[in-house]
Amino acid sequence: MEKLNHFLMLLMCVVLIGAFAVPAAQGARPYEGQTLIVGTWSGPYAKNFEAVFSKPFEELTGAKLEHKYSWDFTPEILSAPADDPPLDVTIAADGDYVVGIKNKLWLPLRYEYIPNAKKVFPILMNEISPNTEYGVPFDVGIHVLMYRKDLVKSPPTSWKDLLKDEFKGKIAIERWFPYWVYVGSYFTDYDPPSKAIYSKEGRDAIFASMNDLSKRWFFCYDKGAEFWAALDAGEILVGNYWNGSVISKIQEQIEKYGKATTYAMVLPEEGAAAYLDHFCVVRGTQKRDLAEAYINWIMSDYAQIAFLKKHYNLMTNKNVVSEIPAVMADIHPRTDADWKKINFMDLKTLEPMRKELEDRFVKEILVQ
Repeated sequence: MEKLNHFLMLLMCVVLIGAFAVPAAQGARPYEGQTLIVGTWSGPYAKNFEAVFSKPFEELTGAKLEHKYSWDFTPEILSAPADDPPLDVTIAADGDYVVGIKNKLWLPLRYEYIPNAKKVFPILMNEISPNTEYGVPFDVGIHVLMYRKDLVKSPPTSWKDLLKDEFKGKIAIERWFPYWVYVGSYFTDYDPPSKAIYSKEGRDAIFASMNDLSKRWFFCYDKGAEFWAALDAGEILVGNYWNGSVISKIQEQIEKYGKATTYAMVLPEEGAAAYLDHFCVVRGTQKRDLAEAYINWIMSDYAQIAFLKKHYNLMTNKNVVSEIPAVMADIHPRTDADWKKINFMDLKTLEPMRKELEDRFVKEILVQ
């Protein structure tokens, strides 16, 4: 069966070969002997990313892919000579994507060589992305509430459920900026909650909410390993974490026991903070054609569906909808209207306030 699946994958690649025919690329393996340096997130993401995207691309095109891993490539690109970048093509989340645009780290994309970009949900291309001139919306990570279903008496459906006595001292909140900003907004009276970030009064309300929540949480964690250890030990009952890792844990139990026995998740009714990854071509690269061919491949139906089923991120190609795994049925958007229910972080507004808000968070919330 594995060999058959591999054969079908290669057959799919052959069907898609025409999509790689940019001006400098001709022939059955158009990039034979060329090397492309790809930047992607680290950890399990890197392993799944290489298996789904890079290895098939190498077989299809003859290119060799080298990978670098980080959670933000912009400092390394900024410190390198403009004509000798450390990467050719890279993933960029909201904050580093905006910083990259401001510092001219990305080349404008030639969309005529990325036809699969036309398959992206229109709302992501035309409304939610801060700028698609320099990057294609690629995938989405969203915060969900994960909880111990075997220990929780009243499963949460709202962020405000964390104020119930059952959860006092048993809550974990992720530390990274600006996720905590949005968490704080969900406890305010603003409608929609994210409206709170746009005024001084609203931001004061966010800090007041986070101050109250800090008296109820077990910790504000920096690393995922801390979250999982506390959840497994029962030190916490509920916390916010990224959908891909959460769903992987739940799916493991489903495959082993036929159902999820320990963990459950919910997308709270107020929504949840989400990041939108873009894929960009790095300034100064001598592999622009190859980089755009690679972006076109990772945006294809086959590749996006494969990553959806492997890593459980939300994917931007609208043709994945018919293939959404059952475990993600209540999480993955199916229409433009569904995407509107997710709170994509407004880094254009928040990034200039990062130092001010972070300093305040440390002094008013963490140091008590």
